[in-house]
Amino acid sequence: MKIGIFGGTFNPPHNTHVALAREAIAQLGLDRLIVVPCGDPPHKQCDVSAQVRLQLARAAFGNFAQVDDYEINKESKSYTAETLAHYRQLYPDAKLYLIIGGDSVRDFGKWYCPERIVGMCTVAAVCRDDEESLEQPLRQLREVYGADAVTLTFSPTQLSSTDIRLRYEFGMDNGSLVPAEVDNYVFIHKLYSKYSAMIQTLKKYLIPQRFNHTFYVVKRGQELARDELKDKAFLACLLHDVAKYIPQQDYICYGFEQGDLPDSVVHSFLGSHVARQDFDIEDEEILNAIAYHTTGRPDMTELEKIVYVADKTEDSRPYPLEHLKQGSLDEQFVACLKEAYRVCLKRHCDSLCPLSELTVRWYCAADFGLEPLTAEDLQQEINKIRRKTT
Repeated sequence: MKIGIFGGTFNPPHNTHVALAREAIAQLGLDRLIVVPCGDPPHKQCDVSAQVRLQLARAAFGNFAQVDDYEINKESKSYTAETLAHYRQLYPDAKLYLIIGGDSVRDFGKWYCPERIVGMCTVAAVCRDDEESLEQPLRQLREVYGADAVTLTFSPTQLSSTDIRLRYEFGMDNGSLVPAEVDNYVFIHKLYSKYSAMIQTLKKYLIPQRFNHTFYVVKRGQELARDELKDKAFLACLLHDVAKYIPQQDYICYGFEQGDLPDSVVHSFLGSHVARQDFDIEDEEILNAIAYHTTGRPDMTELEKIVYVADKTEDSRPYPLEHLKQGSLDEQFVACLKEAYRVCLKRHCDSLCPLSELTVRWYCAADFGLEPLTAEDLQQEINKIRRKTT
């Protein structure tokens, strides 16, 4: 008997998951496919319960595969080696296939007990048409661990559960992206709606084009943020442009005066006031990330850099992005800062915000022939600007 083991978070399962499962059955000639939703995955946090994800998996795969609650019912973290040992004990005479993606093949040496894993199964690696060949990683898998490994040819869409969760939050239609049973379950149980009420309120503040931009900034921010910062990044990215279309006569309602701030950056500083007053945001880190997302500032926090970079590199931007997305967050931030400053010098040289130049002097003065900003000067300059913007 040939049995495939297909694990994942499935938060939620989508059409690519289902298509891959069916291809695995066909290409491997499986007698049975066991879909195993993770219980407590050691590498990520989940925003819905394990039991809910189990029901979602049953809705997606239940009509052609066995959806097992083995990992869901475990009290400890879910490790592939332990799961395979469980199925090896249940099916001692079966040939087990572990179905994993290309990224997992490349990172296989970082898994818990990789030698134990390959001793219990054949690794079935999903090789996409549009990705670099898995020939070298699979060769290493065979040579280093003695693995029996085969490939599955598959051409998925650029679709992820993260994107689908965000689309649900923004009230977008996912009917063509997930099985109908999954979509109905999400709708009935109001899943992925933690921020939906806030998003619907925000929609009243923005024109459709800016709302679309906001969606992509939130998406990019989630890609950049560590798990510990994802909630804050979501809120800061969501509200970063909330004040974009507030008329000047209404500034007083928020206790805000423009002073000598250039028009191009007013919405950032006003936005922190609007987020506090209209959306009940009290977290100063979030409010600062909103306030400084156009100008930056010296000695920025990680969250501030996330929002700054997300705003400049979201997917709907009409300019080349790849050179701005290379390297660490810090490297991406500096690349974005340099490019934004060059644009500002061309478009706003007569009304450049002093804080923008201070930020450049702090991070990359030499690139523009500026005098570096010393730590001794920093606080004095920041206090001077703060008096004009609060």
